[in-house]
Amino acid sequence: MNFDEHPADSAESAEHGHDDFIFICPSYLECVLAAGDAGDIATLRDWLAALPRKSYGRVFIELDSPMQIQLLDAPPGVGITWIERNPSEASGTGLMRAVEGWLDEWLRGDPLSGRYVHLWTGARDNFAVAEHWNRLETELSEIWAAAAEYRDHLA
Repeated sequence: MNFDEHPADSAESAEHGHDDFIFICPSYLECVLAAGDAGDIATLRDWLAALPRKSYGRVFIELDSPMQIQLLDAPPGVGITWIERNPSEASGTGLMRAVEGWLDEWLRGDPLSGRYVHLWTGARDNFAVAEHWNRLETELSEIWAAAAEYRDHLA
């Protein structure tokens, strides 16, 4: 089961004159993505606090119980998804599935866009998750190198 904290609704912010209105243009957007478990909450809190207010992206946090959910202050364009661990799956499975789905939508769907994703990964005490992050970092490096080469070729 996933529990989302949704970013501020942009239309509502604009109507009420909030300074946190974010215009999202995927072609020029630099996204943030963070993934970890309940043991990473304090570090994620610091990471979120250091993000620029105009950041856009998602934070996924896997936990054992909804009782572990905490209030986290994130920029208005950064949503937080709490993922309750499925007892019939290995720890980290739901977390990795959520990250893969997000990357499929935001990066892999248009890999030559060169969209850069500032990635923070936790839950590294879980061997399977740490290996997954290592493979993901290699894949992202290859995508960004190919996108840069493609842009250079077009120039």
